[in-house]
Amino acid sequence: MRPYISLLTLLVFGTCQATVQVTPCFADEKADRFLFLIDGEKFEREKLITGIVRGKGERILTREIDGKTISDTAPVEYFIAFDFLEGNTRVDRHEVMFKENGGYERHLGQYIEKKDSIEYCSYMPDDNSMGSIFVAQPKEGPDYEFRSKWYCHPLDIRSIGHLELWRFVNADSPPFTDRMDSYKKRIPEVVVEEENGIIRYEYHGRTSDGILNKGAVWIDTKNGFTTRRILSVWELGLQRDQHFISRDTHVSWKKQSGVWVPVDIIFEENVPPTANEKEKFVMTFDWESVNNLVDDEYFSYCSFVVNEESPVDRVGTKAQAIEGHSGGRLGIVIDLCGTKEGRLMMKQMGAKESSRRFWQWTFMIVGIVLIVVGISLKLLMRIQNRSN
Repeated sequence: MRPYISLLTLLVFGTCQATVQVTPCFADEKADRFLFLIDGEKFEREKLITGIVRGKGERILTREIDGKTISDTAPVEYFIAFDFLEGNTRVDRHEVMFKENGGYERHLGQYIEKKDSIEYCSYMPDDNSMGSIFVAQPKEGPDYEFRSKWYCHPLDIRSIGHLELWRFVNADSPPFTDRMDSYKKRIPEVVVEEENGIIRYEYHGRTSDGILNKGAVWIDTKNGFTTRRILSVWELGLQRDQHFISRDTHVSWKKQSGVWVPVDIIFEENVPPTANEKEKFVMTFDWESVNNLVDDEYFSYCSFVVNEESPVDRVGTKAQAIEGHSGGRLGIVIDLCGTKEGRLMMKQMGAKESSRRFWQWTFMIVGIVLIVVGISLKLLMRIQNRSN
């Protein structure tokens, strides 16, 4: 009997080893716990459906230039309005661009994405020079590339805590759902339960270029599965004195209207010694509205701050967004949106559209009434003729 048992054991073990890369024979408690964290975070963040939030803060860049330490502190402001159910997003950024030899320039990037696949974006320097306006329709092809220009980028507020500084301020980040799904493919090496429901997981990996990345994430399971901290270190060499990049993010949260929302974020970044740079980004979020109706005016390009002479760099081939515009050029309307004439024109267009619809409905109702009256009169005449 024993030989048969041993043979069966070896057979089962060998089968497990052959298939372990696809379906492990025994449940991995660590992986299950990690997936539980990701699913919990995704579930909680997707409770945030609509909102209006303003962010204020500063960026501090410290560098070594010609043997001297130079520190530049610049103010930053964000305005974000969103309605995820309708597919509408508005992001305005008063951001900064640090100069190579010290100092900085501020820019205003304004971005609107709508469900109808038409996007608008404007870039304006703070010195009120011309800037640029970009239009793309649909969300594909070469016209869609303008999302990578200047500070005209979407920002999914649900991804805060999982965005590094460079993605937060000047990059096109993937949708929140895609980001969460991608995390499920990266099972951590360590999952540790700390105090007060905080769970830390750690991971590491190496790129095709041989760069090693080590990371750690802290998630608060007792307070909405919120990401409290992310630490990431990129080792660029193989020696003990190897160069590295370290990025550390801290996020604070609060519960508003039954939903957990971010209220403070701190980025700290150290760049390799060859560049000798350190940057710190601090921002506080003031939530004006959470899961309440967001006015469609927030998603109108007519509220953009633009110069009358601002050129339209890219214009979509269609102009369905503005019916009745005599010229049919979307760019003309956007050029005028920052002027009194442009706003007046939009109001007139809206009034004409409302007036046209009013008369259409009036004529239709009158026509229906006349038809009903005519049919009724014919029926009465037939009844009278039969009775006679």
